[in-house]
Amino acid sequence: MTKKLELTVQIADDIERLLMNGTPLTTICQNKDAPSLSKVYEWIRSDKGFADKILTARKIAAQTYLDKMIEELETADNKSIAITREKLIHYRWMASKLVAVYGDKQQVEVDQKIEITWNAPDQDIKNVSDVGIE
Repeated sequence: MTKKLELTVQIADDIERLLMNGTPLTTICQNKDAPSLSKVYEWIRSDKGFADKILTARKIAAQTYLDKMIEELETADNKSIAITREKLIHYRWMASKLVAVYGDKQQVEVDQKIEITWNAPDQDIKNVSDVGIE
């Protein structure tokens, strides 16, 4: 029977540190000493503190992606420019999704104020048949 793996401070810190460095969670979980991806997802689902750490680490990782973009631009040459462009597009997309500061501003404004007014007929106006209009 296998021992049930528990979330420890050390495991959480290791995962958080690697995520902040830009390592994908799937890659982290492929390490033989790391918990499985499904186990990490289970911890994220059941432990709000751990879930918050993971979210923060991923937001910080966006900074790492931006740093990688700068490195890619500085080392690009004519032979690798197409590959570099594709990498930059991906890094920019990842950063924009992880940190709204760098993303495309999407703002939806909804005006739900609806005003309906009813005009009550004046009591002084006579019925059309009373006026003698035919």
